[in-house]
Parts: sequence; structure tokens; C-alpha cells
Amino acid sequence: MNRLDYMVQVEDLHASPALRARIAALAGEVRRPRRRFRPWMGVCAALAVVVLGGAWLVTNVRMGGNAGGSGHDEASTFLSYAGPIFPLTLEEENGTITAQRNITLDFAPWQREWISNEEEVAAMEGLTEAERQEALEQYNQWFTDGGYYRSYDHILVTDSYTLTNHSDTGQEVTVYYPFAAALEKLSQYRPALTVDGAELDTTLVVGSNGAQYSAGSWEDYQALFSGGDYLATALEPLRDPASIPVIVYEFTDSYGPEGSEEAPNPSIRASMELDYDRTAVLSYGFQGGSYDREAGTMMQDFSIPEPGDSSYGKPRYLLVLGEDVAGLTTGGYAAGGFEADTPALADSGVTVTRYESDLDTMFRTILADALARRMDTQDMMYAALDFETCYRAILDRFYQSGLPENLAQWQGTGALEDFISESFTVDRVSWVSAQITVPAGGSVTVEASFAKAGSFDYACAHTKNRGVYGYDLVTKLGSNLTCTEQTATLEDRGLIEIVRQNFGFDLENGVKTVTLDAETEHYYLEIKRVTE
Repeated sequence: MNRLDYMVQVEDLHASPALRARIAALAGEVRRPRRRFRPWMGVCAALAVVVLGGAWLVTNVRMGGNAGGSGHDEASTFLSYAGPIFPLTLEEENGTITAQRNITLDFAPWQREWISNEEEVAAMEGLTEAERQEALEQYNQWFTDGGYYRSYDHILVTDSYTLTNHSDTGQEVTVYYPFAAALEKLSQYRPALTVDGAELDTTLVVGSNGAQYSAGSWEDYQALFSGGDYLATALEPLRDPASIPVIVYEFTDSYGPEGSEEAPNPSIRASMELDYDRTAVLSYGFQGGSYDREAGTMMQDFSIPEPGDSSYGKPRYLLVLGEDVAGLTTGGYAAGGFEADTPALADSGVTVTRYESDLDTMFRTILADALARRMDTQDMMYAALDFETCYRAILDRFYQSGLPENLAQWQGTGALEDFISESFTVDRVSWVSAQITVPAGGSVTVEASFAKAGSFDYACAHTKNRGVYGYDLVTKLGSNLTCTEQTATLEDRGLIEIVRQNFGFDLENGVKTVTLDAETEHYYLEIKRVTE
């Protein structure tokens, strides 16, 4: 295999499973978290390691984002759009306060840093000496030059606002700083706020993801804010899920023979009858479904887990909204799926318990399990997520489906794993907020500091933008704050060349700070890494 085609993954190691798990958890940027591939991405996602100057360069490849989008101004439409940098806003418009804004785009993370194998392994905690030596041997197989160069494709943003109070009384205001990111990336991209250099305790407000599910350009975010109430909606409480009754079928203690040639995928199948106009069924832990609206039947199935599987010993659920299902039966089968000739499986079964509950109780139970499983599989980014934040996002996604009112019109399959995955992985606008005081006749400086991912085209797309990254900002979208001046500063650090822009930066002539026109709603910068 050509080294350029080789993707470094923990699964490729020949170390013991226990050590592979520890390396996965402790190896920093070398660890490759599990990706949720989109079907259209194909082999594009495989580009994770490239050779640069005879040494390995490990990069973070942004697999999220949304494809598509319409053409807009003179900027490119990237296959993976990271969203713009938004301006600060106030909870309520305040005519006595104005702002001067300066935003700095710093490419420091693009600087290559050499990481030796010894240094990487020495930083790992919790290894025995034998495991540490085994890990070093694996790194030496990975990186035969004794280490690797590490760099990133995000930038550091400092968005600074000097707020001036033109009244003769102090003004206590709540500021909101918006940013575009998926919930699972909050630990990487959530902004920190300071006032006059002192860090603020901030509250996270999560926006809805539904209206911008396919955001591919800044105009999609423009449409999202067009109603003027996007933040207000995010601040409103959602309908109380405890008021929504559900009938629960809990599946536990499934058993069956091990997989074999005769039974390649031992599975449990649940069959039931229902009126699709009066009933909706949500599932958790089931892997397939068959739906016949005309006949009024439904089947759901799951593979019988073996010891060591993440779902072993865990309950699975069917949640019934509306009228109860009838005639629920279960049976074991030699394979998953719903073919009529699939052989029945002897010595198999499952315990089914029926009880009544409410949506709040069941969603909290299921979400807790989903988060625990993600952390168990080394997706440590989920450890930083606040439970209530995730819970609201999933409830929002559920209500967007039209349930529980529109049972007759609902066409979804009901897999709660899909609701949860979409809630975690789809980009949305959220805010960090804090209360500050602007003294009478005085000023304070509020700064938002954060990492910002770049927009890009996948390496296999063969577009004009291969190797190009885009970073963009909006001057007033979603903000009620009056800015008397806006400037932008580029800290290029000699690492980039500009391909397209409308900022007015001129690196050759040293023009790295420019004044922005508030009437120009959108500014974009598209760059390539300088070839070394």
C-alpha cells in the first residue's frame, strides 16, 4: 500500500485491544475519533495523513458540515461549509450603547510543529511500563522518521468590541455571541468571552437546527435570521415532554446461539399491528424496520448482542405514541432483515415488558445511555457536553418531526438514534451569553476568542478549490448592536497565500488591517497554504 493511501487508525495497530483503547484515548491528535460518514462522501473521508518534506503531517480533517448551497456574491460555494463568523448582539436593543469592532484572523495553528514519538508516548498517563514500550513501538511503526509534523486547518479568532455607554447612567446588558458549530464540536469551537481581559462565566443557548439543515452558504444563515426571532425562539421554553404520555415496550435479556454459517446474524424480530393514522412508534436499539401502512403492520429487529458488544445487557425500547399497538410478538431468526424465508432460530428469545410512562422520562433515560455509549467508544468530545443542552436539542428535533400531534401525517421510521445523531452532528447557530455593566459615559471591551474551522472541498472532488480553505464573516446579521466602526486584522504568519477575498488585504505590501464597510454584509477570505 502506498503510504499516501494509508490512514492511521487505532484499529490498524497490532497491539493488544486494551492498549489500543488506551492509545485511542490518550494519543491526542494522532487518535482518530469515530466518524459519522455521510453516504455521498465516499472515499473523500479517507484523507487523513499526507507526506510533507519527507515527514508525516497529521491534520485534522473536518468531516462535518453540510453539502450543497447556492452561489453567492463572488465567494466560492464549498462542499463543506463551516459557517460565517457572526457579530455580537444584545438581548434587547439599546440605543445608548454603540460599539467599535475589530476582528483578528490568526493562522498560528497552521504552523507546523514536530512531535517526536517519545514525546507523544511520554505524555500518556495511566500506562504501565510494558504498555508504554508497546505504544512506542507502535508509534515507531506509524512514524518511521521518529515523529510527525502536526498542524491544523482551523484559525484563531479574536472578535473584540469596545462598547461605549453614551448615557449618564450605568447600563447592565446581556450580551450574546453567536457561533456556528455542531453540538459534538462545542469543546473545540465554543467561544470564550472576556470583559476588559477578565474571563466571564457564560451560559450556552442552543438554536434550532431544522431551518438550516442543509446550510451551504452564508445566505442560508441569512434566511435563518430573516424572521428576526431566531434567538428569541431559542430562549423560549419548549413544550413540557412530561405531559406527553407514551406506552413503553422494553426489551431485555435477549439470547440466542453464536453466529455461524447457518445463522450468520442471529436476530430478534418484533411484529405488531397498528393504525398508522392513530399511532406512531419510536425505537431505540433496533437496527431495521419494515412498515406496511396499508396492511397496518410493522416489524422491527435487532442483532442479538454478544458479550463485549456495547449494547450487551442494555435494554431496547419501542415507545408508542397515540393508540397502543396490537398483537405484538417476538421471535428469533437466523439473520436480520424481514425476508419471509429467513429461518427461525431455535433457543433464542427476549423478555418484553409493557408499561406506561411519559416522553420526558423515556427521552432522558435513552439520552443518558446514548451519551454513555459515545464516551465508552472513545468519542471523548461528548464528555464536555451538558446533558440539558443535548436534551433540549433532541426535544427540538422531535417536535420538528410533527409529533406528537400529527400522527396521521408522520412518515418517519422513528429511530431515536437518528434524532440523536442529527442533534449532535448537524451544524447550528448557538450563543454564549453573559451579563456585563457598561459605566455611565464610559467603555468596556468585550472579546470573543475561539477556534474557527475552515470551509473546504473534499480532496477527491476535483474542483478548483482543492487545497483551498475559506473563512468568512458577516457584519450585522443577527445583531441589534450599532457598530460605528469595524476593522479586520490578518495574522498570516507567512503561512498562506490569498486566492480570493473581498477584505482588501495586501500581503505583499504589508496591508494586514482593513476597515470594513457595514453595508457589505459578507466578507470572505480564501487561501492556500504556502508550499515549503
